[in-house]
Amino acid sequence: MATILDVAKKAGVSQGTVSNVLNGKGNVSSEKIRAVEEAARELGYTINERAKMLRKGSGNVICVILPTIEFKQYRELYNSIKFCAEQKGVFTELLISNDNAETEIELVQHAQSIMALGVVTISCLKKHENPYQTANLKKVCFVERKPLFASDYYGFNYTKAGSDMAEMILNKQYRDVIVVTGRESFSNESEYLQGFKKVMNQENEYFCNVEYISTDLFRISNSMLHVISQGRKIDSIVVSNAGYAERIIELVKTFIPDHKIDVYSMAQITSLPDHEFISYELNYSRLGKEIAEKLIDTDEETFVDEQHIFENDGIRKWGDEKPKKDTSKTINVLALDGPEAVIIQNLARLYTNHTGINVKVAIFSYEDIYTQFLNAEVLDLYDVIRIDVNWLSWFAGRLLMPLEEIDADITAVFEEYIPALLDKYAYIRGKVYALPITPSVQLLFYRKDLFENTGIKRLYQEKYKEELKIPDSFEKYNQIAEFFTNLDSAEYNVKYGAGVTLGNFGVAASEFLARFFSYKEHLYDENGKIIINNEYGKKAMQELIDGYKNSSGKESRWWTTTAKEFSDGQTAMMITFSNFASEILGVQSKIADKVGCAMVPGGNPIYGGGSLGISKNSKHKKEAMEFIKWLTREPVSSAMAALGSVSPCRKTYDRYDIIRSFPWLELSKECFQLSRTKRTRDEGSSFDEKKFVNIVGAAVKETVMEISDIDVALERAQMLIDMEFNNESE
Repeated sequence: MATILDVAKKAGVSQGTVSNVLNGKGNVSSEKIRAVEEAARELGYTINERAKMLRKGSGNVICVILPTIEFKQYRELYNSIKFCAEQKGVFTELLISNDNAETEIELVQHAQSIMALGVVTISCLKKHENPYQTANLKKVCFVERKPLFASDYYGFNYTKAGSDMAEMILNKQYRDVIVVTGRESFSNESEYLQGFKKVMNQENEYFCNVEYISTDLFRISNSMLHVISQGRKIDSIVVSNAGYAERIIELVKTFIPDHKIDVYSMAQITSLPDHEFISYELNYSRLGKEIAEKLIDTDEETFVDEQHIFENDGIRKWGDEKPKKDTSKTINVLALDGPEAVIIQNLARLYTNHTGINVKVAIFSYEDIYTQFLNAEVLDLYDVIRIDVNWLSWFAGRLLMPLEEIDADITAVFEEYIPALLDKYAYIRGKVYALPITPSVQLLFYRKDLFENTGIKRLYQEKYKEELKIPDSFEKYNQIAEFFTNLDSAEYNVKYGAGVTLGNFGVAASEFLARFFSYKEHLYDENGKIIINNEYGKKAMQELIDGYKNSSGKESRWWTTTAKEFSDGQTAMMITFSNFASEILGVQSKIADKVGCAMVPGGNPIYGGGSLGISKNSKHKKEAMEFIKWLTREPVSSAMAALGSVSPCRKTYDRYDIIRSFPWLELSKECFQLSRTKRTRDEGSSFDEKKFVNIVGAAVKETVMEISDIDVALERAQMLIDMEFNNESE
């Protein structure tokens, strides 16, 4: 095995230089960095992170002690902790106790020996003595099972879970029910049973036979095989643990395949319906995230034992419990081409299965959908219309039905949404015209492997006498883009500094406005007139031209195309809307694990995406209302995000599995509140976005194609804006 000395000899430098290069420290020239990296690659040398951590004399590891990793909810917990920790530069180590107290104590000693930063444990200890305290582990979080001593505890409302599941069993009027739990000595199991039995004892007015089985990791299969082999007509099995439920279902399929048994179980949240059993969902993702944040962000001196009881998500309905078979009605949906349209098409099948109502989705390009909007003003072609947020004010009164006139309680659904969305995506002039479906913002996407490369960072430092950082202004953005465009592409596999979308007037205008809003929060002056022919407009146009010079120069007509080109790995940065970013991770992507995201330069991102409204000419307004409520709320909204779109619902952003796959979603949620971009003084006023972006986009295209210079193009655009928009305010 190669050593640091071997690398130093091969590279012709000192051991100290090798150490500085591999650890990203010290003032080392780009030539020496390149020599060390090449030598390390040839020798197969890698840094032993654990050894490096121990040499420092302080732990940077969270130890996670679980009974087993076989159960999905425990994997969800661990992966959530791991993901959050990695974001903060902390390692995790998975340790399995098999619910054996002696093994757990040995694992505690291991955590002590590596000076763990903290410990997370689903403990099986039954004594009042605290071995974690004896081992001088100051930051320990106990999960699910409360120990017999004072502790920092994280769990759910298990008593309520038991009560809720008993209510469901009684409502279904099952006759023979088996209730399976883990050891009653564990607090979560005893609380669950307490809640279940209380409801059964009080409300079981008809004869329902209930048998209670307490088991564990190793006896579950044997215990249940004995029960199901008796030939009983069991209606339902209620389980306190998804891992147990999975094993029970395997036994039922194997030994009594013709006997239908409904299985209910507590489980982690899923992105799509679970067809194996009926899930009573608990958010282990959020649990893991908050545990990791407390362990990492809290000092030993300020770490306080607390009780953290998280809300149960419970049974999340994907549709009516009894699917309807009447398919006489059809809802027609008008949608914009993009990832979300395909996802809506497929999720609509679930809606049809549950309601019997057919859903047809008509998908049009950006250029063609505007014509369809105009047609929909007088025709009853569509029931549901997906409308761009920036077109909403213009078309709301002309095209859509105020939702309060269909459902007087429509605002009740707003509790699920991110609060910052309502004024932008729902309300127009004081009325609710739409529900948010794909709220998005412009974000900066960049190649992490390039920005974090020691050699590249040194070359940038040598050229510009400053550190390579994520740009916070478009001036820096263009400087970095020029640097990457002129970099040796053969060595670093990058040809272009930036991706620019200028294929049609709409996207070209967005590229200009992204830069304009980095200087000014809104478009209007003190008199309320829209002004782009000013110092900010000229700066924005010049920066766009400079950025275009460091792009591929391809005519990317839509954000989807630019994202796919970025995924090819030859571009260092791009700016696009978050609802199109999933294209970066497509099956052909060469940079799926190398993508970083950040706030757009200037810190004032444009919001985009769209909402769902109901056509005033629809013949099925009530059915259309139920459909858009179903599509924009939990659990369907999280399913859309998990499939590559975005979500308006707060709970989506507590999901480790979704955020891990699409890490930019967390940032986009913050940006909705931070965005201060406004076209007009009164944001709810009627504004013809299509006409406006055509004027601005034409000016951009004229300038980029060198038909006009900046001054002439902006002067012409301003004249048209004055004629079309500013005369109205006089």
